[in-house]
Amino acid sequence: MNRHRHARSEAGQVLVIVGLGMIAFIAMVGLVIDGGNAWGQQRETQNAADSAAKAGAVVIQRGLTGGTATCADVAAAADTTAGANGVELESAEFTTFDGSPMGVDVAMCGSIPANAQGVLATTTQDFDTFLMQVIGFNQLTASADATAVVGVVEDICPAEDGCGVLPVTFPRSLDSCDGTNSRIIGEDEWVLLNEENGDVLDSSNLAIMPLCKKAPGAVGWLDYGCGNLANHIENPCNDEIPIPAWLQTNPGNMNNVEDELNGFTGPTPGLAEDEDLIVRIPIHDNTCRTDVDGPDNDPLLYSTTCPDGDWSGNGNNIYYNIPYWAGFKLDGAFVGGSDPECNQAPGSPFAGGNGATGCLKGWFVAIYTAPGAIIIGPIPPGTSEPTGIVLVN
Repeated sequence: MNRHRHARSEAGQVLVIVGLGMIAFIAMVGLVIDGGNAWGQQRETQNAADSAAKAGAVVIQRGLTGGTATCADVAAAADTTAGANGVELESAEFTTFDGSPMGVDVAMCGSIPANAQGVLATTTQDFDTFLMQVIGFNQLTASADATAVVGVVEDICPAEDGCGVLPVTFPRSLDSCDGTNSRIIGEDEWVLLNEENGDVLDSSNLAIMPLCKKAPGAVGWLDYGCGNLANHIENPCNDEIPIPAWLQTNPGNMNNVEDELNGFTGPTPGLAEDEDLIVRIPIHDNTCRTDVDGPDNDPLLYSTTCPDGDWSGNGNNIYYNIPYWAGFKLDGAFVGGSDPECNQAPGSPFAGGNGATGCLKGWFVAIYTAPGAIIIGPIPPGTSEPTGIVLVN
């Protein structure tokens, strides 16, 4: 009789141990699953904080540039943006030009403080757990903050400094028109070079950029609204080109602009000279038959997706998606037609292939992902300087 009781007692102990082991196992699995979910929620909360801070800073920007803006406007913009991203706006306060908090809640004032130039936004998001509920954690909270300030936009290269914005776009990955020797702009043999850091620009690292026309998304000549292609190069119109953006093609004849392009180059091929100027070239990664941008190129409506399908545009009157621009120190332009220089030294790789209609020779020296550098500094009310928004943390 006692023997049976002892057996039942041991069986009960085993069940307790197994039960505790299962709970521990589920808890560990829960840590993995819920940990991954928590990381994703944190990322979303951070993105929402970034957006809320920038939305508030846009209102301040409007006030600094002559428009009407109040604390209530800043608060509404930040709160609405946070809500649209599915998070709570825990707090929002004004900052100075360098992002230093001012201790003034955007929802607790009437007029925007005189030296307010940014917004510090904090967002939170509660989310349910999965398996961690077994150990009593039914809900977790993600929290994030971000600061956005208004700054003055400095031109990448003012026209008076002799720099050009070329009306031609190259694909990010460019081959030699015959489908071989593919190069990625800024990588491989076409690395970014910096003379200030000691890089020597000479014939050994001179790049040949072929003007291929063999397929959609090869090379396109663009219309910035400055007239014909020659005017675009010699007398570019005073206009801001957002980055990123979809830009439309120009039906002009590139064979007629070789002299204008060579106005940016020096006399000695393969040698980086003071006369070899840096030109700005838009780099594309997609084409589309229709314009993807919203009204007035509103950056909030910008999308990288073409409704007609990726790379659907071909021929004249198409749009190129430009995610960034390249700075190219121009050594020579050969676009007159039947240009043997594109298959000769100095420079590499040779253009090759029947699709080549010319080339540019030079060195990649920069990548630009915004229309200009944002200068963080005090901005007087009513400024006429171009301004922009930048995240400082």
